[in-house]
Amino acid sequence: MEKIHVSVRAKPLSQDDAKTSPWRISGNSIAISNLSKFDFDQIFCGSCGTTEVYEARTKDLVEAAVRGFNGTVFAYGQTNSGKTYTMRGSKAEPGVIPLAVNDLFQIIQQDVDREFLLRMSYMEIYNEEINDLLAPEHRKLQIHENLERGIYVAGLREEIVASPQQVLNLMEFGESHRHIGETNMNVYSSRSHTIFRMIIESRDRSEDEESGSSCDAVRVSVLNLVDLAGSERAAKTGAEGVRLKEGSHINKSLMTLGTVIKKLSEGAESQGGHVPYRDSKLTRILQPSLGGNARTAIICNITLAQIHTDETKSSLQFASRALRVTNCAQVNEILTDAALLKRQKKEIEDLRSKLMGSHSEHLEKEILSLRNTLLQTELERERIALELEEEKKAQAEWEKRVKEQAKKIENLSSMVLFSNRDESREHIKRDKRRDTWCIGKLSQEHPGNVYPIIQPSASTVKPGRPNRDMGPLLPFEELVNEDVYVDESFKQKDNNKDDANKDCNLPNPCALLHVTNRKKAPRKKSLPMQEDNKFLELQAEYESLFLKFETEKTISDIQLESLRKQLIDSNSFHSKESVESVNYANNGCLIVEKNANFRESDAILVIKRLQEQIKVLEMENLSSQQSLDNVVDLVAEQNICGREKCKELYEELINEQQAARLANEKLTSTETDGNFDFPISVSLEIEEIASEIQNSKDVVQSAMFMVDDAIKSFSALCDTLLVFKTSVYEDYADQILILNNSQNLISCLRKKIFELESEKVLLDNQVADLQKHLQESKLDAQKSQNSLMDNLEQQKFENAELISYIQTLGKDLSCLTSSTVAKDRETTRKELEKVKTKLKETESKLKIAIQEKTKIEGEKAYAEREIKQLRGQISLLERDINKRDSLAGRRRDSIVERGSKIFDPKRPKGLEQTLQDEHKKLEVLAFESETRIASLEEEITATLKEKEEVISINEGLLLELEGLTEKLNTSTTELYHLKEEIYALKQRLEESDINQENLKSSIKVLMEEKEELAMQLTDSLLEIEEERAIWSAKEKAVLLAIEEHTKSNNVQITSLSTELLELSKEKVQVEELRQKLSCMEVKMHADGVTNNKEMAKLRMRLRGTQAKLDAFRCRYKEAIDESILTNKKYKDQLASKCIEVLNLKKELAAVKGQ
Repeated sequence: MEKIHVSVRAKPLSQDDAKTSPWRISGNSIAISNLSKFDFDQIFCGSCGTTEVYEARTKDLVEAAVRGFNGTVFAYGQTNSGKTYTMRGSKAEPGVIPLAVNDLFQIIQQDVDREFLLRMSYMEIYNEEINDLLAPEHRKLQIHENLERGIYVAGLREEIVASPQQVLNLMEFGESHRHIGETNMNVYSSRSHTIFRMIIESRDRSEDEESGSSCDAVRVSVLNLVDLAGSERAAKTGAEGVRLKEGSHINKSLMTLGTVIKKLSEGAESQGGHVPYRDSKLTRILQPSLGGNARTAIICNITLAQIHTDETKSSLQFASRALRVTNCAQVNEILTDAALLKRQKKEIEDLRSKLMGSHSEHLEKEILSLRNTLLQTELERERIALELEEEKKAQAEWEKRVKEQAKKIENLSSMVLFSNRDESREHIKRDKRRDTWCIGKLSQEHPGNVYPIIQPSASTVKPGRPNRDMGPLLPFEELVNEDVYVDESFKQKDNNKDDANKDCNLPNPCALLHVTNRKKAPRKKSLPMQEDNKFLELQAEYESLFLKFETEKTISDIQLESLRKQLIDSNSFHSKESVESVNYANNGCLIVEKNANFRESDAILVIKRLQEQIKVLEMENLSSQQSLDNVVDLVAEQNICGREKCKELYEELINEQQAARLANEKLTSTETDGNFDFPISVSLEIEEIASEIQNSKDVVQSAMFMVDDAIKSFSALCDTLLVFKTSVYEDYADQILILNNSQNLISCLRKKIFELESEKVLLDNQVADLQKHLQESKLDAQKSQNSLMDNLEQQKFENAELISYIQTLGKDLSCLTSSTVAKDRETTRKELEKVKTKLKETESKLKIAIQEKTKIEGEKAYAEREIKQLRGQISLLERDINKRDSLAGRRRDSIVERGSKIFDPKRPKGLEQTLQDEHKKLEVLAFESETRIASLEEEITATLKEKEEVISINEGLLLELEGLTEKLNTSTTELYHLKEEIYALKQRLEESDINQENLKSSIKVLMEEKEELAMQLTDSLLEIEEERAIWSAKEKAVLLAIEEHTKSNNVQITSLSTELLELSKEKVQVEELRQKLSCMEVKMHADGVTNNKEMAKLRMRLRGTQAKLDAFRCRYKEAIDESILTNKKYKDQLASKCIEVLNLKKELAAVKGQ
């Protein structure tokens, strides 16, 4: 985890601003008049240069990007605070981007072990629209996300770069297309956010691949250098119209950036909260850099002037929040399956080499010991698995046998009936036995727990029935999950049964519980009297010892699964014999066991109730009372001590059980041998057990004391819990009130959630529609890609045919015809003619658009003239109104003077009549002037309204003209690019023609050489034939002279000699031909290499040009469609506006006529 590095850079101030500045910088903290103080990683004053800012953190990010980490640096601040200067710089002082580019290439040159591929892109976000600055025609790009590339901008142009100068040239080209405007605060104000991105791919060099040591892992890292537009206030910048719209979009995107930083600083993402990355395209693109897989640095640019105090404070607050955001940067490696295998093989080889190097005895011993331990663990696992299987099988068999015995007992109980006299006698005996042991230590210690259980069982006629529902013993898992006291009670019961069964070879206690008294009386009569007496004596001794052992051993014994297994084995082995021989001799033992079971069950119920109460109280008081934790800890410690002592007791009991086992085995051996001294052996073993029990008394008593202490502590706990219960009830009432309030809030929230869900459904529908549109566009794009791939495959096929044609020139030189070349030329000419026609059409459309533009400009000028004339008329009317007002005032003054003169008594009365007549005339004139003034005012208001309408129409026309001019500029640029591409195509066609001519000339040369070689071959063949004729004549003469025996030898010799001569001549010819062919092959190889290089270059260019052509065609079609639509719209608008202008002219003419 790594925090975002935040540094602050202050813009230099003038002397007057520096004097009035309220900000004070001390070290890495900045404060305003000791009210609010901000601390950052580093603060740069106005005198610090850009190189210091760059070396503070950005240089480390560039080095990390080369190593495979993502990095992001962006400048934040208000408008006119120096962000663009920090990022771009100037010629005298380069900014962060040029310094980063130069350092990047220097680090790559120093790294010799890896090879790199660098790509760059440059985009801007203008009015929430993404534009490609390297390809200005790529506008309104969309953001996509997938698993392979993450978040990326589709259609963004990425240039492969090899030098820093190339990068800077491309950056200057992109800056020329960036939106820059003028405001009151800045002459060159950035009106868009720009993201300069360097994509760095690297891997180990190919030499390592040949040696097999590399692992083909490719590191891909991204370095983002972001220049944000500044936040601004319309009151200060004086933005209107387009500038106001740009400023609103800039402020909106920066506000979403601030909310994202705030959410991340509060830890909303780690807590599962929502971070609004998608509210702005800036935050969506920079999502990996904000709390993701990147190393991020923020340069906060501020101005310390007093005028911008609020803006500076808000930007510092943003930076201080960003300090709390953490990123998790990792090396971005792309590993294929083969690369992973190579890496693992390499690691294995390294480990082997280390093992071989340090092949010592110590390591071998450790390895052997580890192997032995592994084998032992595997054997133990197998043994445990077998034991578990055996336990399951034994448990199943035991359950089956118990069911069978229960069925037999039920059948016998239903069949046998006896008199009430025997039952009453036996019942009295049982009551006496219960009275003897119930008044022992147990009854004295726990009288309240014993008597309520004994009395109902003693009063019933069938005392064995109530315990029938006890069933078989519980499994080990349930016993472990219960509490200590429940385990101890069950252990006491089971251990008592185990001791009774093993010492006296008794039957299964669970089966004996279901046996009633009615079955036992007749079997006693059938036994002989001597055996009855012996068994009764043994029974009495056993009961006395058993009662002592039971009183001392109450709750502290622990039950485990192994004891139950031993009981199951012994019961299953001796079930048949013990039912017949010992069952009826141990009725007293059974009764004692039943009573013990009653007491134990009662104790278990009491303990369970107490435990449930304790648990409930603990759960209620844990949230409200912290003081109970200490008490619970003490109780836990006491329980642990008790458990440890119980474990010790349990170990002693195991020893006793082992002794009981030996006795059991002896009993079984005596029974199998047929010895009749069974009662004597049982008595001896009982005496031994009694001695062992006396030895264990001390231990049991100590355990009893511990249990008593635990019970006392639990009673104290109960008292304390009852004290706290009242407070819990009060808290419970408060919680009920809180729950009611929360339910009301929940109902309100549910209503809001329902409304939000309805809005979400609408948004989902809109998203579905958009996805449909996207799918349709994707299908169109796939179709275009398929067509492009088909074209590329066709071009590859044609290139392969050309290569094969060049390779087979020596074999099939006569196959070339001029028809294919003519066809290619015709196709190219046709394409050129089509392009020319399209250019002519576009030029005609441009001319029409220019003519329409000139018409619109003329109409605009005419409208402006009319507006000027109207303004002149309005000014004349205002002058006339002023003149008339002044004349009326003068006349009124004269009337007042004359009225003052009228009151002179010296004047005659005739003057009064004249004055009255003049006054009436003046009133008539004033009325007429007022009516004229009212009519003129009405005309003025009408003309003003018409003026406003004309101004609004002119503004709309101006906006339309601006859009037309922009479209014309784009169309002119597209035409210029198309012309350049046509010129390049012409050049390529000319080059192809030249190459074809060169090929033809080379073919002609090869043909001539072939003809010369054919002539030489014919001459040599003729000479060979002549020589053969001469030799044949000589051979005929020799053959006539030599014997038949030598004829065959001579024939062979002559044939061999001729062949040798031919071979020698042919060798010479072959060597000559080889030399020529070697020269030709060298030439052909060199030509082939050059051709392959040129072909590769041409392929790359063709691909690029084809992609560009397809893009240009699509854009050209879109532009034509848009231009047609806009022309139609403009024509309709012009027609409507012409009609409106004519109506206005008519109205003006009517006004002038009036």
